[in-house]
Amino acid sequence: MTKAEQRSDFRHIMKGTAVFGGTQVLSMLANIVRGKFVATILSDYGMGLSSLMQSALTPMQQLFSFGLPTSAVKDIAAENDLQRKAQAVLTFRRLLTTLAVAGSLTMIACSSLFSISTFGDERYMWWFVEMSVALLFFILAAGESTILQGYRKLKILATCNVVGPVCGLVIGVPLYAWLKTDGIVPAMVLMAGFTYGFARYYTSRLQIPAHKQAWSETFSRGRNMLILGATMMLAGFIGTLTTYFINTFIRKYGGIADVGLFQAANAITLQCTAMVFTAMATDYYPHLSSIIATKTGTNELVEHEGEIVLLIIAPITVLLILFSPLAVRILLTAKFDAIIPLIRLIAISFIGRALCFPLDYVCMAKGDKAFFFWTQGVWSNAKTYLLLILGYHCFGLIGLGYAIVLSALIDIVVSFTLNQWKYKLHYSSTLLYTLIPLLLTNLLALAASYIADPYISYSIMTICALVTCICSYYQLDKRIGIKDIVQQRFPRKRTRRP
Repeated sequence: MTKAEQRSDFRHIMKGTAVFGGTQVLSMLANIVRGKFVATILSDYGMGLSSLMQSALTPMQQLFSFGLPTSAVKDIAAENDLQRKAQAVLTFRRLLTTLAVAGSLTMIACSSLFSISTFGDERYMWWFVEMSVALLFFILAAGESTILQGYRKLKILATCNVVGPVCGLVIGVPLYAWLKTDGIVPAMVLMAGFTYGFARYYTSRLQIPAHKQAWSETFSRGRNMLILGATMMLAGFIGTLTTYFINTFIRKYGGIADVGLFQAANAITLQCTAMVFTAMATDYYPHLSSIIATKTGTNELVEHEGEIVLLIIAPITVLLILFSPLAVRILLTAKFDAIIPLIRLIAISFIGRALCFPLDYVCMAKGDKAFFFWTQGVWSNAKTYLLLILGYHCFGLIGLGYAIVLSALIDIVVSFTLNQWKYKLHYSSTLLYTLIPLLLTNLLALAASYIADPYISYSIMTICALVTCICSYYQLDKRIGIKDIVQQRFPRKRTRRP
């Protein structure tokens, strides 16, 4: 790549990240405001009902989506011919619609069973019958978003991603005020319906060519899509079980309070970092799928993605280390001060995740089902489980932080080695030179957090945070030309001399 092409590539990555990062922030704010209203209007009992209904809906949505919204992105994005792309869309829509209808009918048929297992009796059976409509629309909405992602319509997809949370706020709150707890399910149905309606409207504007396709051809074309989706779903299920067993171990050998503390630390760090990874993956995955056949292009994209995600995550992690006490006081209470060291350790581990993030999508883009299952599904979860229970057994709550950091280090070594061996992909020295100063300032900030004198501790952490942010800005400016972008967007008006 020439320097101009590299700058264009970096700018495209940053553009997608900025667009989806902004929508993630808006969605998070809408959910926070909605949660505040729900707590005020419905009280703790109503919040409990809402949480139980959502906890019943989520696994059904995951089960009957069958991983297709993720696996189909590869098939749609990889097709450059418009006719073949349209065939992939038709195949995907047929399969997902069939699954969505099956899921909805299953929820209706098992409504009494859901009510008994969730609430202990059949009083809420009709709530689950109504919620089957929400399940249908949520699955179909995810499918339309997949199509937009496959066509790489970033701004439109970003708009659709905000619709759900905003509708949940605008429609849900008046329903809660009017119907109280009886408005919980209607609010979910309307939110799902509006989300699907918006996404469907925008996909209809893509002018996808119409095709006729026999059902036998649909299942033939969709076979790999279904297998990859099932693999992803199974890997996700193993991850869910791993989390459950870790929490069970902590509860058994420590107590429910430690489980709550660990989940609170995870929640704070994930809220600050997950939106970056989610935003970047939304465009990166289809982009990678579209060029995965070219080794040089793949290696360059992986390299560029790795540099950008590192330059964005490093300032976030050092700021988390510095401001973790403030985050605990704002988002939780002083009772959770014990998790501050744990938050700092979890934060530093995200630098390792940033390095592995671009490489982890390569096997998905290639459709390498076996590699994905054994590395992401089996190995990753088994390693995490063993390290965390060992860390907790030996050192208690802080041992979970040590285990997470060690897990990140192992992930770096394994991910780099396996991708080099299987796909001949590797990072260049450029990324190493970018990493070293950012990693050193983060580690120094972490070390300073253990200094007993708060004045010295926070002075060093503040300096490290400033240095990290300045270094990241300088490196980003070299790659995307931040000053040039600002000047283009906000040109200076020249004053005429008299």
